[in-house]
Amino acid sequence: MFWVEEVKIYFNKYGGLLLFLLILALGTGIYFLHGKHNKLAEKTETVKVLGTQRPIYYLTLEIAGNLGFFQEQKLRVEAAARATEEALIPALLSGQADIALVDLEKAIYARAENKPVVIFAALTAKNDSFLMGRPNNVSFSWLNLKGKAIITDSPESQETVLLKSVLRKNNLVLYREVTLFTNIPTSLRIGGFLAGTGDFMLAAEPVVSLLENEGAGKIIAFLGQEEGNFPAQVFVTRINFAQEHPQVLLRFTKAIYQTQFWLKSSSPATITSILSPTFYQQQKINRQDLSKILKRYLGQNIWADSPFIEPEQYDYFIHLLMESKEIARPVAYKKIINSSFCPRGFKNHKTNKL
Repeated sequence: MFWVEEVKIYFNKYGGLLLFLLILALGTGIYFLHGKHNKLAEKTETVKVLGTQRPIYYLTLEIAGNLGFFQEQKLRVEAAARATEEALIPALLSGQADIALVDLEKAIYARAENKPVVIFAALTAKNDSFLMGRPNNVSFSWLNLKGKAIITDSPESQETVLLKSVLRKNNLVLYREVTLFTNIPTSLRIGGFLAGTGDFMLAAEPVVSLLENEGAGKIIAFLGQEEGNFPAQVFVTRINFAQEHPQVLLRFTKAIYQTQFWLKSSSPATITSILSPTFYQQQKINRQDLSKILKRYLGQNIWADSPFIEPEQYDYFIHLLMESKEIARPVAYKKIINSSFCPRGFKNHKTNKL
């Protein structure tokens, strides 16, 4: 086999060079592929987020931005607001946003109607509503509500569902012993309370501070303390967005987790110091009032320890909705919550480095 001998001679003569060229080619290819991968990994994604005007929404996103948590995750977050909670899910589904921060029940009601929304992270661990009374209220017990009227949100709202649960636990019969005004529009509740309608009112910030500053109301009880922990406010997205952009949601969740950790380990003075003047102008709030709000939020552990949603806490709220007859059947945890963007490891919050 003459040609075989020739190949052997050729390889012996040039084999080292061929091997070198092969290694060089492979190395160059790997280098360029690695560079291309890094370039893709470093691409900054723009994410549109919707919420309401409540301070806890803008505050969280502002801090995550100012501390560089979004930038670390290669995200550019564009925050916008709607006037009411009811407008958030429709805006999300129509593509006006990629993510929305909503009260838990809003997501549950949407999923119960088979709307393509999914929860991927929790922001808060308690409802942030306070029961406000008249300034002359000296002492309070829930039994004192017998024969009284309370201004609250619609019957299916989170705060009203929680309030009804507290009243039942204190053996108060709804609409016989305690009257709930659930049909007063949001924009008219403060005026109605100031004009003398109702004896008490359920309110969240900044309404609580407004009533206190006007000398028209005082905090009687904190609803979140009465009903315990559950994912009160959650981040939701469209199912197709979660399928198409899993890395965006994972990075967003990591930034939120870092923000939660930082907030829970910081003082009101530290938090207010990093907020921009624009934040105070947009929220129409001063530093003193915001410090007071933060002291309440931190004192009551409003922010969750991590974005992970415990199945037991979710099921607890489902039980309250069923008890209040706001849903016909339970919405299963796995049907509405995608925990792949927030694994159980997020529960270990000894460090904010992810």
